[in-house]
Amino acid sequence: MLILGGLSLGLAVGMVWGRSPGLVEWCRARAVCIESDDWGLCGFLPDSSAIAAMDREALAPGHFPDVYWHSTLEDSAMVAELAAVLKAHVGRDGLPAVMQPNYILASLAYGAGGDDSTMGWREHILPDVPPGYERPGLWDAVLAARLDGVWHPELHGRWHYDPRRRMDRTRGVAAVEMAASAQILIFPDSERAWELGPWRAREDVEREFDGNLSAFSNLFGGPPQSIIAPDYVWDDHHEDMWCRRDLRTIQGQRQQRKASWRGMQGRIRKVLHRTFTRWWRRDRSYLDRNCLFEPVQQHDAHAITEAALKGVREAWERGEPAVLEAHRINFAHLEQEVPELGRKELGVLLQSLDDDRPLYLVDHEVTQLQRHGTSWAVRGTRLVLRNHTHSRRLLVVPVEALNLANHLQGRNIQSSQPLIASLAPGETRVIAASDAISSELNPN
Repeated sequence: MLILGGLSLGLAVGMVWGRSPGLVEWCRARAVCIESDDWGLCGFLPDSSAIAAMDREALAPGHFPDVYWHSTLEDSAMVAELAAVLKAHVGRDGLPAVMQPNYILASLAYGAGGDDSTMGWREHILPDVPPGYERPGLWDAVLAARLDGVWHPELHGRWHYDPRRRMDRTRGVAAVEMAASAQILIFPDSERAWELGPWRAREDVEREFDGNLSAFSNLFGGPPQSIIAPDYVWDDHHEDMWCRRDLRTIQGQRQQRKASWRGMQGRIRKVLHRTFTRWWRRDRSYLDRNCLFEPVQQHDAHAITEAALKGVREAWERGEPAVLEAHRINFAHLEQEVPELGRKELGVLLQSLDDDRPLYLVDHEVTQLQRHGTSWAVRGTRLVLRNHTHSRRLLVVPVEALNLANHLQGRNIQSSQPLIASLAPGETRVIAASDAISSELNPN
């Protein structure tokens, strides 16, 4: 009875306190965010030929859905074809659907190297990749999708696993070493070799994270604005680390995992933790994934699409933005029919939403709207300014945003002052980046 009473109390408190404060009527805004993990991950396999070197029984990675055993790094065609699906569906503000690919930025390659051809490990930072993962034209396709406003990169992690555990569990096991030399990512118990596992030294994690921020900016022209931890595993120390570096929008807290959260008591602790962190930690924003879209992992793909559509509309009815989870596996795979199915079902979902005239937002917009009622975002060659309040507001767009918009277009122009725009109640203004500093928009 005490346990049930505590759970009921936690749920009741969560209903009152658990939601992020907001100035936006989300039931009227009908916002949709599409979050997608694992982009840039060099795994599970580089190509179909690597399957011959794979002994699934010896690798014993733990439980993964069968479809993941042919997972691979995306290529230019996969990105371009997915971008075409997104471009075909436009929200009521005239902007296309946008995906937030959450990127893994580094990988380890195992093989011979140096003058003595000794087998060893070498680190690769995107766009550099291990042998076999070369994808000609990939980053041109990513840039094209970004310029079209349908691709908004965010941060996932560095490895998606503890690199020390991977190296230790590969050493001395012939079948595992053979797989690693074929650049196969998985290894014994890799399912639980979490990148942010509690056993890892904090100084190592912080050093890697600072490397992530540098690598992300080098690859995409600016810092990330949102983050999701690999495997949904993180703790309060990691959140504090992110916030100290001004990364305060956190995806997927509802799915957060901790080794200590087991059984009924674990579920109660999770509910209470989630409730009180949202209430007390007003320096950060949590975006829950309240709609699941993973059609290629199920037998009835269309049923998953129908459930996702229902989830979107139920989120709006609850007064929440619809945050859709769709992993890379739905759109990048060694078996061509898998991404074809994923794109098809995504097209069905978006077409079903066309009549609802939604707004396709990125996490950074949702966070700003929740806190201030106004937002800015860089969507390819455009700046998007929004005022979802009932009064006129001034919106300051930082210099960094203007510089990113210029960078995407290959313009070597550095803005020296922010853009200040006056927005009418309910106004959305879409500005060509080349016009962003015009005198008519900037009262200064």
